[in-house]
Amino acid sequence: MKENIMKNALKNFAGDGYYSTSMQQIAENCGISKASLYKYFSSKEELLLEALEHNLEQWLAKMTSINLDQTLSPKEQLRKKIILELEARKDNRSFMNLLLRAVPPTKNAEMMRMLKRTKVALMNWHRESLVHAYGEKVTPFLWDMVVLFQGTLREYVILMGDDHKALPAEDVATLMISHLDTLMLSTPEASPVLTSDVMHDYEAYHQEITPGGVQEEIENVRYRIREKVQKHVRLDQQPESERALEAFNQEIDTVSPRRYMVDSLGLYLRQRAPIEHELKMLNDLLAARNYNRSDD
Repeated sequence: MKENIMKNALKNFAGDGYYSTSMQQIAENCGISKASLYKYFSSKEELLLEALEHNLEQWLAKMTSINLDQTLSPKEQLRKKIILELEARKDNRSFMNLLLRAVPPTKNAEMMRMLKRTKVALMNWHRESLVHAYGEKVTPFLWDMVVLFQGTLREYVILMGDDHKALPAEDVATLMISHLDTLMLSTPEASPVLTSDVMHDYEAYHQEITPGGVQEEIENVRYRIREKVQKHVRLDQQPESERALEAFNQEIDTVSPRRYMVDSLGLYLRQRAPIEHELKMLNDLLAARNYNRSDD
């Protein structure tokens, strides 16, 4: 019953909009009373959050199962993922519509966090799938390729769903792989638009943002900062750089890091080593850590 409620709720949210959909309407569509609905979900917000979480988990579980099939080459795995995604998006348009446009900005921090986490998880999944299939050679244009990949998928889904075009998913996947092969072998004359600097927040954002996971990533970024500083500073700058690193790390370890201290020490270290990307990632991770602490 709970899954049926979430499925019907997503249809209502996607079709009529989140704020125009009432719990009474959802209950009627499920064939139950409003009181029965509240036994499963205490509020409309809780219902939306659980529905999004449930769909995301199902989506990623299906995709991950393809990665575990060792009988398929990386390219064949990508083709299988495209087929699965085309069919899943066609059958679950309400979920995708909800992610794209049905929920307007809200002051509910948890809802906005879940929506962003879902969007970023899907985009990062596409990113990882392309790297797995084509290797590191796609790196310079990786995020641009992700956008082109997602846009192509979306247009085919619209034709297959809204316009009811009888397009075999297998044929679409084969054609997409053929075009991807051509793109990956080409050398664009233009420079990448979506660089790592532009997409640093997407790269830093985790599918599962837990206090432990965020702290682990903070430690990884700090380690990379230390390595770069030690590698690039001149010999006569090492004592001052080490003191700056120590102060930098001590500030990050405090319960409430002072932003001006983190920024000023980061600027000092950035003048001695190429750590712009790491500093941006660290800022995002510190914000996520502070958010988790505010929830406790």
